[in-house]
Amino acid sequence: MTAETREFDYIVVGGGTAGVAIASRLSQYLPSAKIALLEAGPNAVDNPNVTNPNNFMHLIPEGIIVDYSTTPQEHCDNRQFPNFAGRMLSGASGVNVGVWMRASSTDYRLVAERAGNERFGFDNMVKYFKRAETHWDKEADPKFHGFDGPVHTVGGRKYPLREVVRESFEKMGHRYNPDGTKGDPTGLTDLTQCYRATSESSSERQHSGKVYDLTKVHIRCDAPVAKILLDSAKRTTGVELVSGERLHARKEVVVSCGAQKTPQILMLSGIGPPSELSKHDIPLRIDSPSVGQNLFDHSSLMQYFKLKHPERGLCLPFDGNMRPEYGQGFPWEFHLFSHIPPSELGPVLAQDDAGVGAAHPHLRDKRCHYLNIPMYFPILATPEYNPDIVMGDGKHVALTSLHLLPISRGTVTLQSANPSDNPVVDPRYFSTPTDRYILRRAVRTMLQLTETEPLASELDGETPPADPNFPPLTSKSSDEEIDKRIRGWAGTIYHAMGTCALGTVLDSEFRVKGAEGLRVCDASVFPEPIGAMPSHTVYALGELCADLVAGRV
Repeated sequence: MTAETREFDYIVVGGGTAGVAIASRLSQYLPSAKIALLEAGPNAVDNPNVTNPNNFMHLIPEGIIVDYSTTPQEHCDNRQFPNFAGRMLSGASGVNVGVWMRASSTDYRLVAERAGNERFGFDNMVKYFKRAETHWDKEADPKFHGFDGPVHTVGGRKYPLREVVRESFEKMGHRYNPDGTKGDPTGLTDLTQCYRATSESSSERQHSGKVYDLTKVHIRCDAPVAKILLDSAKRTTGVELVSGERLHARKEVVVSCGAQKTPQILMLSGIGPPSELSKHDIPLRIDSPSVGQNLFDHSSLMQYFKLKHPERGLCLPFDGNMRPEYGQGFPWEFHLFSHIPPSELGPVLAQDDAGVGAAHPHLRDKRCHYLNIPMYFPILATPEYNPDIVMGDGKHVALTSLHLLPISRGTVTLQSANPSDNPVVDPRYFSTPTDRYILRRAVRTMLQLTETEPLASELDGETPPADPNFPPLTSKSSDEEIDKRIRGWAGTIYHAMGTCALGTVLDSEFRVKGAEGLRVCDASVFPEPIGAMPSHTVYALGELCADLVAGRV
């Protein structure tokens, strides 16, 4: 590269969900500025396994999904969890299952409180949610939905068991919520996914590197960054790549490498907890004790239930019932968001903190503590779990219980001072009684669903893990039996967040405290968990960050 091509006005480190949005919008809002976007992985936006939303598991052997495996988890039988992240232009948006949802207004209120600014509240964030999307339902409320954004969505599929599942949930007392994106997602709401229909029977993944305009951005793929460069006044001057090459930033650097990698890069740059940096002989530039702390993640338990009458084509491949639109997305249509009432959750929280009071964030109205998802195929089934379950066998459905608001907090620390080494990731899953209680309750909700008519007449019980230590679960199973299954088989859904949080590491404009010209915007900025899959919110945060960098707000 020439000296000219090594100098930019703005450098965005990390071409993931938020990073691409930021770089694209800066090139739009500041047309005379020179923008660089650096991505550690390849440009794989047209890889057929990326384009086809159902092929995401094939990306692991291709290296497009990187595994930041966790340390052994004490409360999960000392299992090490895979901890996947996207490593390509588009990042996580290029490898996830494309669920498009928003959290409750209460969750965004809590983020705003922690960040110290109302801009993160739901009422303000709505415009950024809308800016990112082209919503599939043109009849939806324009106050809450966008219709000309880069990310197209699909929805509205109706599967053979739809009314059976809905009636069973409603018999359990759960209301149908026709649009869970308006600030209160509680109840049974319909699935929306960020895929774009390419025909009446097919779709392609909508991911940031594919849908945002990057024609005026200088893109460097396969260009991992080792550290951020600061001068003696702690002004950000640029970045150093793992190759040793240096790029200069005249104005700002924005780091957007995800909750595992972003804190690692900051610490390798001398920004972080002094005790952690000293272990690896890294000179301290900015004392920021919260870098790499506050790690949290969504966890889940997957269960598989056998259909009594698979010949009726009730799940994938829907023999005799296949409709063209089923090819446009994952075969599920509903998810149930549940809020545990304070009268029930308060005493559990008191086990974590005897001084807990009514103001505890988990006790606020409309917070969704867990999510239940019926899926019309045995997603993630493997021979190791049970060789009798085969993906797309037409005989099994998957019922997934997700814990959305963990109390447990973990860490991302350094393995070494070598930027090519993975960081050490310790989420401390289920390290509190509250976390164990919430997922147990979510599993009980799902078990009750399977025993509620009319769905009960369609199912023939759980097909459990092949291990004889794990018998089938029912609604009559003890807490100990459910907890044992969780310890042995619960997993993550790869939503690591919180390690460079607003309010501690960052100010309310995403700026790293103590540095000049350095911001962070990705899933690491969440100060608290949100009760939703985070992709839509991460896009919206990227849109907001671009506004702030460009001086539009």
